[in-house]
Amino acid sequence: MTAPVEAGDVAYARYSFRLRLSSSARSALLAEWDRCRWVWNQCVAVSRAARTAGEERGPAALDRTLTG
Repeated sequence: MTAPVEAGDVAYARYSFRLRLSSSARSALLAEWDRCRWVWNQCVAVSRAARTAGEERGPAALDRTLTG
C-alpha cells in the first residue's frame, strides 16, 4: 500500500493486491466467463439479425429478447 495523498479535505489511497485462486475457483471463474461470453455472442447475433432485417434493437430490447 502506498501512503495516502491529501488534496484539500479529501485523502486518496492506492492499494495494490494480488488475487491467488485455487484450481477449483479458477475453473469456476473460467466457466462463468464462458457463460458470459455466450450471452454476449447471443446479443451480437440478435443485434446483427435485427440490423439486417432493418430493425432497430437497443439494449432494452436485447434484454427483453434474451430473458424472455
